[in-house]
Amino acid sequence: MSSIPLPKPIELQQMLAMMYGSGLKAAPGNPVYASPGSKSLVALYVDDEDAPVATCAMDHAFTAFAGASLTKIPLGTAKECAQNGDFSEIMIGNVHEIMNICSRLLMNSDSPHLRLLTLYESPEALPEKVQELVQEPVATADFNVSFSDYGEGGLSFLSLVA
Repeated sequence: MSSIPLPKPIELQQMLAMMYGSGLKAAPGNPVYASPGSKSLVALYVDDEDAPVATCAMDHAFTAFAGASLTKIPLGTAKECAQNGDFSEIMIGNVHEIMNICSRLLMNSDSPHLRLLTLYESPEALPEKVQELVQEPVATADFNVSFSDYGEGGLSFLSLVA
């Protein structure tokens, strides 16, 4: 199996800017962990045989601001959700769709086809096999994303296969 390409900041920024406009900025950032105990949501990507091949871990700030700004949920609500990790169904649905679209960033002509399987609302919800894989990813790409008029948050893409 070929490895999973991970996006560069400009690629992530261009993909997200199609949804959020030119006010969105993506830059290299700190890792967001998908391990138990971390405050993150985790998108799981699988290949055509349903084998896990990549994840994307998002901190609570990214989840709140990405989910809220897409459908203009008030800033105060987004900030509260970023703090307490209690996200509305609309926010989670928006982030799920964003992660679905971002699956294109993890494929090229040499990589396997993959798709978003699901979005887990905590690392503890990941299947045990995936929890083991995220402890030693093949490669990572860490980002800080700024949503104009909302705030910024982090996300990390992890390739789980060589």
